[in-house]
Amino acid sequence: MSTTAPTQPGPDGDGQADGHLPARPPQAQSGRDNQQPGTSTGTPTHSSARTSTPSTPGTAETAGQRPGIRGSGGGDNSSPSPLLRLRDAAAVEDRSSTEKKEGEWKRGSTAPVRGGVLAALGLFQRATPRELWSLVLPHQRCDRSIRDALGDLRDAGKVRVELRLPDGRKLWCLTPAGRRDAATLLPAGAKLAAARPVREKRAAAYSQHALDVVATAGLLAKAGIGHLEAFSTEVEHRLPGRRALFADLVLRDPGADVPVLLVEVDRENEGNGTLLEKLITYRAWCELPARGVNRKDFEASLAKPGPAVNTLRLWSALYPATGREGLPPVALVLEAGRKRRRPGDKPLTPAQKKAKQERDDKRLLRRIEAVEAASENIWAPLAVRKEGVTARYYHQALPVVATTLSHLRRFGADGEVWIRFGRPGWHTLADALDNEDGDQLLERQLAALAGQRRQREEAERLGAERERQQAELERAAAEVQRREADRARQEAEDAAERERRRPACGRCSAKLSDQRWADMVRAGVWGDDGLCDDCRQAEADQRAQAEAARARAAAEAAAVEEKRTGSWWRRS
Repeated sequence: MSTTAPTQPGPDGDGQADGHLPARPPQAQSGRDNQQPGTSTGTPTHSSARTSTPSTPGTAETAGQRPGIRGSGGGDNSSPSPLLRLRDAAAVEDRSSTEKKEGEWKRGSTAPVRGGVLAALGLFQRATPRELWSLVLPHQRCDRSIRDALGDLRDAGKVRVELRLPDGRKLWCLTPAGRRDAATLLPAGAKLAAARPVREKRAAAYSQHALDVVATAGLLAKAGIGHLEAFSTEVEHRLPGRRALFADLVLRDPGADVPVLLVEVDRENEGNGTLLEKLITYRAWCELPARGVNRKDFEASLAKPGPAVNTLRLWSALYPATGREGLPPVALVLEAGRKRRRPGDKPLTPAQKKAKQERDDKRLLRRIEAVEAASENIWAPLAVRKEGVTARYYHQALPVVATTLSHLRRFGADGEVWIRFGRPGWHTLADALDNEDGDQLLERQLAALAGQRRQREEAERLGAERERQQAELERAAAEVQRREADRARQEAEDAAERERRRPACGRCSAKLSDQRWADMVRAGVWGDDGLCDDCRQAEADQRAQAEAARARAAAEAAAVEEKRTGSWWRRS
């Protein structure tokens, strides 16, 4: 990453620093809950991933993608860089009769940069200068060369501005002439993106997901993870009898620290179930046998220990070796969905943007945790069934890492912004893919088991006498416990017998209380009514109510009689 952010505005009027911020938050304790991405976890980490020099051309297979319009050659795993092939400007000028001479380019752009821009647009179809800067010139501190190349190519009719994004950036794509030139510049076997139709500005549309994919590739290249021709998009992974899965972005960089990476970019337009289904499909595809392999040989290879279990699988013939235990890693890059702004909506203030960014980050991290929990049977390594061994068997596990696009922009893809499913905290990509509790730990633990076994035998011999004494103490304690249990059982039986003999109320059949039982015993059978306290009180209340009712009836009758006999003289 660059240590300083360029201050010159881009060709679209936007700042340069959005995708290449060097600032990092202060260090915090390890763990996802209390540690910000990009901070140190306090453990030694490997150096940032470095891309390898592109290897020489060779024959290789694609991952099953449907052949489209491709460059010359037959493979897509290795090929000389388009920038290297364009280094000789004279050769480029002889390639096309319509190509301008180097001195005739108005903005003075160079042939390698123009070729890199054409190759990038040929791979990713559309991009802004920000992404082209990261893909073509990842180590330059300014995108002036990219802007000059775009301007010269536009004047030559090779590229055009398709539309202007809502944030003011220009979205560039190839013209038919530029697409023909890009087809000759792409690596052997690389899929050339489809041509973009020319539409009016109001009819033009863009896919934010596609822009996120090219942005992810640019951020990886900016961090030294891969290079322009190491990337391919929409790579098909076919499964027998099932719908094929197209990877959004695939990194093939043999010999690098991260030689292969299958990237899925989601902009909250897919549910957690869809992401889970993609991981299941990746796992199933990685378990397929290679073409032409005998079934018995393949089944026999599955019983082999260590890396030999993957020698006859399809992925090992199509992708470079991972350099680590396990299947080809899958990276989930999540981005917050954007809501369309309505006419008249006021732009967000800086404080509102910061608050929204925090809400989006928390929501996306919750999604990552949900997918991690639901897919445990896909990425979880097998436990080594051996006493005293805590190492894990990763050779048949699918490594899954996840991050957010905002973290990649803020801290860089080489920072501690990656979450490895099944592990706490934030890691660099190389550290996240490493298996510290894998084969190396297994070897150390197996070497230590021999010494531990001898110590255990000595401890068993010395502890035999202590076990005998302990057994005697346990027998004595057991006898005491037996006596206590007998006494407790006898007390329980006495209590149960007393409850069985406890008399019940003659009216409600409820058991009498201890006090009422004692009163009944003192009064004798013929001197007690046999009722409980509640029934006694209810009976007394009924008698009082009946007496009060009789008194009221008598009073009312007397009043009526007095009225009848005392008012006869009023009739005249």
